[in-house]
Amino acid sequence: MLLNKKGDEKIKLQKYLQQLGYSRRKADELVFKGKVKVNGVLADKPWIVVNENDRIEIEGEIIKVKPSNKYVYYVLNKPKGYVSSLYDPKEKMTLKLLIKDIKEPVKPAGRLDKDTTGVLILTNDGDLINILTSARFGIKKVYVAKVAGVVEFEKLLKLKNGIKDNGDFLKLEYFEILEKGFDYSIVKVEMIKGKKHEIKRLFKHIGHEVMELKRIAHGPIDISLVPKPGQIKKIEGKHLERLLSLKNKLK
Repeated sequence: MLLNKKGDEKIKLQKYLQQLGYSRRKADELVFKGKVKVNGVLADKPWIVVNENDRIEIEGEIIKVKPSNKYVYYVLNKPKGYVSSLYDPKEKMTLKLLIKDIKEPVKPAGRLDKDTTGVLILTNDGDLINILTSARFGIKKVYVAKVAGVVEFEKLLKLKNGIKDNGDFLKLEYFEILEKGFDYSIVKVEMIKGKKHEIKRLFKHIGHEVMELKRIAHGPIDISLVPKPGQIKKIEGKHLERLLSLKNKLK
């Protein structure tokens, strides 16, 4: 870590953006696309040096530079009604309200819809976020969906084979019917791609509306760590070992 004349810490902008949870490639892309300002001035290069307490603005969100030498990993059970972003000018109920006790700057590894609950991993490890969210690494996300109507096995099999919807190829990697009621079904599904509203679009294709959706696992991290809505826990021990082992995919 470098120091300026006052003894404050300073760091390259690219490195600092990585500490916020962006991959190196995404950090460079944000700067070159003109989406990052330093103290109100548009940053033109990702390798410029920023000082501790400089004001960084990323797509409208303002952050004070606080360099960190370590990565941190948390899991949140996201409650219904919150958007999966730290800053949203159109929404009052953001992740920032739920993670105010986390001192380090972290980002969510992917998103959950506003009305979707469950596992959301938060970290400042940009490489891990890239692995968890990019379909090419094949990390599975497991959900339990309550849908309207009684679902037929054959229709779910069709979704497992894949469908085309508005130019996107969507598919279930795995499914299991957990319960059938008089006018509803509860289905466990595994996904990889993570297209926008993918599960809702898949079930809509076979004539069923998703009434409730909960993510119960993302990679090796599951809901048992945070069983209560709104609960946050630092990922440590064997759970952290399993999570970090995913970074071997970069080798």
